[in-house]
Amino acid sequence: METNQQPESEEVKLRQQLEEFLRYARVLEEVTRAPANLPRVKEALRPVVPLHESFLPGSILTTLFRNPKTGRTVSFKREELAELDGMTSDYLLNYYQSQSLFTPDDAARLRNSIEAHARRLYQLQRNSDWRAQVFSYEADKEKAILHSLLQLRLLIECAQILTPPLQTVKRIGDEEFDLIDDLHGLVRLLTLALWQRLATDGSELQAYGALSLCIAGLAAKADDALALLESGYAAANGDEAAFAKWFEKGGRKAMERVETMLQPADKHGLDEIFSLFTRHTLDLGLQPVTIEFVRQNLQTLVTTLANMDREMSDASRRRSTIISTQFTEVSRQYAVDFTARAADPGVSEEDLNAILKELDVLVGLEPVKAEVHRAADFARMQVMRRQQGLPVVQTSLHSVFFGNPGTGKTTVARLMGRIYKSLGLLRRGHVVECDRGRLVAEYVGQTAVRTHAVIDSALDGILFIDEAYSLAGRGAEDFGSEAIETLLKRMEDDRDRLIVIVAGYNDPMKQFIASNPGLESRFTNYLNFPDYRPEELLEIFHRMAAQSGLVCVPETEKKVLAICASLHAGRNAQFGNAREMRNLFEAAVRNQSTRLVASGQCDRDALTTLLPEDLPAEFESGMPAPPEIKPASSRIAPRPG
Repeated sequence: METNQQPESEEVKLRQQLEEFLRYARVLEEVTRAPANLPRVKEALRPVVPLHESFLPGSILTTLFRNPKTGRTVSFKREELAELDGMTSDYLLNYYQSQSLFTPDDAARLRNSIEAHARRLYQLQRNSDWRAQVFSYEADKEKAILHSLLQLRLLIECAQILTPPLQTVKRIGDEEFDLIDDLHGLVRLLTLALWQRLATDGSELQAYGALSLCIAGLAAKADDALALLESGYAAANGDEAAFAKWFEKGGRKAMERVETMLQPADKHGLDEIFSLFTRHTLDLGLQPVTIEFVRQNLQTLVTTLANMDREMSDASRRRSTIISTQFTEVSRQYAVDFTARAADPGVSEEDLNAILKELDVLVGLEPVKAEVHRAADFARMQVMRRQQGLPVVQTSLHSVFFGNPGTGKTTVARLMGRIYKSLGLLRRGHVVECDRGRLVAEYVGQTAVRTHAVIDSALDGILFIDEAYSLAGRGAEDFGSEAIETLLKRMEDDRDRLIVIVAGYNDPMKQFIASNPGLESRFTNYLNFPDYRPEELLEIFHRMAAQSGLVCVPETEKKVLAICASLHAGRNAQFGNAREMRNLFEAAVRNQSTRLVASGQCDRDALTTLLPEDLPAEFESGMPAPPEIKPASSRIAPRPG
């Protein structure tokens, strides 16, 4: 038996790093929150003149819009983006609402958010000349920092409004992450880490002034943002000498507290934080041009914070160059990852009803179709409950497919992957097919690695294990049990990213499920695929011929039906069903070729017609018997009685 420790999955490492960074962000949010007794300016805010310019560029706002059919963000050509930048937010919202890309309520929320952020920037610049004098920086730098931070906050808010609620939550292992809240937290951590590494080399007053700008730009509420930025001015009533005393008394301590809270993050590169930010935006499906916009705003922060003192030191120049290069590489890699995800082997976006129609036109399988429809209906209701804030009924989607070969198990598994993707339960919806050979290695220490690799390839889709019973029942020293234990753990750790379907002959599969209590508890959906009836086998043969441009004369169909009836009457546990029809069809095509070459008649009608004599005189099942397996003794206590 293998005893090597299983390798830690990439998902576990990601979860741990994300939890660490978000913990830092929460601590920073706590220490930078506006206290109730914070001095506030009693001067009434000046009325804000209606703003005609767009606070968020049109090329960025529109890339957050989603196709209502696919749920994906809308992409534009480079020349189209330039045109969009010349259009106002109001015009774009009105136009794309008329195209049904979002609801009137969403349009109103977007408009209110855009106007609120533009208004906040205008209001925060009150008393900016006084701050520029006290902190010895240029007023334009204050506006640059506030504008960049408010644009980032607005971008995340707009993404929240336009993204389906189900897509804003991600489970990694046992933890569930709110992507929107996390993006705000990671921006907070990035901004304050930039401040610490770039803006604290000069005077303490200047560092405090830069910190005040960052905290105000990050504040969730407009009133708190204004209070945080103007607290020094309010405490000193605009007197510089009084402010200096106030800073010595409390301002310096507040700044030192932020620096202390940032110390644990010093061991991490800022590109690590930005990379986690982009991992979340990739899950939200944001376009590369949107992330490049984020990078440009971060670059503005880098340049401004490093140059608050008018003369950038060599150390600050060196640090800012390194950080800028790292951010550029993260943005470049995001474009690569986004393109790869868009082109991955996952199924294309499609409508649930269209997929179910494909299921319904399959030959036979009526009990299976009914079960799949029920599963789809249940999944659809869970999605609707979650979108409306109702508790979701936790249930397993893992399944066991019983049945002989050729009964459509793999076909149905692929349809289920597409169904679950269309509902948003799986991101890719692809099916990875495997058997014992892909999971179990020959040497100690290799099975867990091999099994993890196969499971990783199936994440966000379905892992389909054919003849799964071959993993169990081969003795205590067989490595198949190690594959089962690895599979069970990953089914739990990645339960929101992985659906497992095991398939095989009826009796061996029952023994397999009974061989391990973990299997019986995780596989709760059972679908029995019955053998096809003779009439259904005839229809399968007929469709195979039609797909190859061949037609069967009535006499041919009668002979095919007779063969099917004979096969069905003499079938056993290894009956091949549709595979028998494939073998029969291929034999008929070979015989047709021999007949046509011998006769010399190769006109169009002859090439497209199957005659009765093309069918083999004697056709027997060509399916091999399943491999003999040692019956597995159940580890589950027998039921009483």
